[in-house]
Amino acid sequence: MIKFTEVVSEADSYNPETGTVDTSYLLKTLYINPAYIVEIRENEEIAQKHASGSLVENLSKDIGFSKIVVSSGGSWVKTYDVVGYPKQLLTSLKEGE
Repeated sequence: MIKFTEVVSEADSYNPETGTVDTSYLLKTLYINPAYIVEIRENEEIAQKHASGSLVENLSKDIGFSKIVVSSGGSWVKTYDVVGYPKQLLTSLKEGE
């Protein structure tokens, strides 16, 4: 299993000024079996939110974000938003072999 830091979004309260539900973000530990990772790509959406300061407080501005796609075969697929650039995550996967 490989340890990652997942970015989790949680719906907050309704904001009548914007007409949307506000979202907060937090970091959680995530363990994934590397045999089931089928794709890793940069997550530009989360990176933009982080650059605008609306993600997680006290998180370095130099940090990157990725999407990890996991499948155990068949039609089951799950995508996780994690901290780290794809190249960093690939290094972690190679070290964990």
